[in-house]
Amino acid sequence: MSQQEDTTVSVKAYKASGNEGGAKTMLISAALFVLLVLYSWLFVDQANPMLAICFIAASVGIYAGWAKLAEPLHGIVCDEDGVRYHHKRGSWMLPWQAFSHCSPQPDMEHEVNYIAFKVTDMHAFLQHLPLRLAIKLMMEQRALWFAVLKEKCPQGQCATEWLAEKDRFSTPQRQYDGVLAMFANRMQKLGLFCGFELFIPVNCVDVPAEQFCREVNWMRMQRLSAES
Repeated sequence: MSQQEDTTVSVKAYKASGNEGGAKTMLISAALFVLLVLYSWLFVDQANPMLAICFIAASVGIYAGWAKLAEPLHGIVCDEDGVRYHHKRGSWMLPWQAFSHCSPQPDMEHEVNYIAFKVTDMHAFLQHLPLRLAIKLMMEQRALWFAVLKEKCPQGQCATEWLAEKDRFSTPQRQYDGVLAMFANRMQKLGLFCGFELFIPVNCVDVPAEQFCREVNWMRMQRLSAES
């Protein structure tokens, strides 16, 4: 076996925990809903507030189970091109050459809630980022952004430019406008404040964050070594 074959990055998928229990929740809730319908048909002659509450609870359970099933089975897939993050609103791809390393990132309570990537080539990442996913991620990571601002500007004295969402962003390859530019500017600010530009929640992978980062950093080194 050649040295290049030894260093080739094989596909490695990490299961997300977001869809765990979805099928069970949906089936149990659906069964409860059917039983409630039969019970109402056979034994109930007039409106019953408690029965209505049970119907609402069963309906919510069906929706919650369906929402879990809609989540991607694999949160992260690493292949020969890079790291791919799968979300129900789309997916992004971070090429191996576009980041230097990843690391567990504790929040303000010192609990690891995110995995962070040090992005070195913004254009290589942005060109693989769908608009609808960028919008969703900005909404989902709003709490992270505000927590970073609160830590770095405890007296609320951050400069206005740090708080403004700019809709222009330029790389040596092209200029971005609109949502992608806003997302890129947010990434750049996060990089200046906490050293990492790109974040994913830890429940995207089915292994501890520390182990995931060790494996990704090793795969990155192997891939870059194979190309050199």
